[in-house]
Amino acid sequence: MKKKIVINVPMHSEKAKSKAMKIAVAVEGVMGVSIGGNDKLEVVGEEVDSVCLANCLRKKFCFAEIISVGEAKPQPPKPPVPPLCPPPPYFHPIYCYDPPPSNCSIM
Repeated sequence: MKKKIVINVPMHSEKAKSKAMKIAVAVEGVMGVSIGGNDKLEVVGEEVDSVCLANCLRKKFCFAEIISVGEAKPQPPKPPVPPLCPPPPYFHPIYCYDPPPSNCSIM
């Protein structure tokens, strides 16, 4: 069962965001990491120890607060994207030959 863990970590620069993501990815069982609004780190994975993750983040950032731990909702499947333009139909050219005009004026 996948869990979604939201942790508040002070990330004021891109370098701090990168470090927090590297620390979170190194924890066993993590499948995905993203950064939400207001310096929130969202971690999705199976059998992830949220306390261990928070302690690892506290060693680097001196502050990490677990906001929520819950079941991750599965994302709905995306509908298939139709092609931009359909392929041209394949056809065999049909050649029609008219008979040559006759020189007979009686007709």
